[in-house]
Amino acid sequence: MFDRKPCVFLVGQTYQIIFNTLERGIAWVEVGGAQYPDEKGGLMRSETTVHRAVVPCAALDESREYTVCFRALPERRPYYPELGPEEREVYPFRPVDWSDGAQLMMIGDTHSCVEEGIATGRHFGDKLDLLVMNGDIPAESKTERDVLAVFDIAGGVTGGKRPVLFIRGNHDTRGKFAVEFLDFIGTDQGNTYFTFRTGSLWGIVLDCGEDKWDDSVEYGGIVRCAPFRRRQREFLRRVLAEKEKEFAAPGVRTRLAFCHVPFMTDLMGLDKKFDIEQELYAEWTALLNGMGIDLMLCAHHHQLATYPAGDAGLRYGAAFPVIVGTEPHFPSSPDFRPSLGTAVTIDEGGIHAVFADGRGRTLPAMELSRRK
Repeated sequence: MFDRKPCVFLVGQTYQIIFNTLERGIAWVEVGGAQYPDEKGGLMRSETTVHRAVVPCAALDESREYTVCFRALPERRPYYPELGPEEREVYPFRPVDWSDGAQLMMIGDTHSCVEEGIATGRHFGDKLDLLVMNGDIPAESKTERDVLAVFDIAGGVTGGKRPVLFIRGNHDTRGKFAVEFLDFIGTDQGNTYFTFRTGSLWGIVLDCGEDKWDDSVEYGGIVRCAPFRRRQREFLRRVLAEKEKEFAAPGVRTRLAFCHVPFMTDLMGLDKKFDIEQELYAEWTALLNGMGIDLMLCAHHHQLATYPAGDAGLRYGAAFPVIVGTEPHFPSSPDFRPSLGTAVTIDEGGIHAVFADGRGRTLPAMELSRRK
């Protein structure tokens, strides 16, 4: 029935359970006796092997298990279609467990190196609370097989039993299957920028799209990221205007921001062709400053860097600390060694981050005391 383990993506205050099947047909998820169908406009989607069911976080957090259900539909006839037998598979689920702090593991820039992505993502073992996949998980999005690297890695780390936060990277936007890529990840009605809430943690996800101007010859005229980034400026303004429902909501104690590209750091100025959108990114940064962000986590540069608040390497007046925290090493490299990600623990003392590879190697990253 199922080709790979489901992914439980965290978006807003919902879990989007996405799974792919071997055949076309209809699908739904059951949680606590309620059904959450994969439907569009009142119709069960069937002409696809990728399915999405949206479940309120509160329902799945309470139930702690979900059942993925499927019936094959070889032909969607206008009258009296014949469905195959019902197939079901139960998955236990554990929401973020705050009893010993919240453990987040950020991986990124895996570029289709599945085994390395899994090894890095497993740093916390069974203590993992949230897997953060910070972009460029496939090398490109040329085919469905490329995109399924997301499920290969997430399934290998979580087994469908833990929530996943996905941030799109610039390599994810490249290739014949790049538009369909959005069907395979958690989005806010197709938008790859959104906020989320789990327990006392509030977060915001941004997406720079491509890393060069739209008219770059590399893109051949098929990219329109400039208006996409401007829509996010309006999104940030809405979040600020609705702060009492967002980062200033009752019970929020920690505020994290995520973006694949560290647009607010001096790393962006290393090569002029990548140093784009200065005016717009300055606006993004000013808006983020108004949200009391405790830490921003980025990837993209294939290296490790830390920027405490006020660091000289932060641009546009960024008032929040930043970690650029993915250092991939590829099996084809002569100096191959395990890839590094960023392991974050949030507890009563604050935020504790180390760079880790899941094989015992760790490097200090950042310690942030909880604000008074």
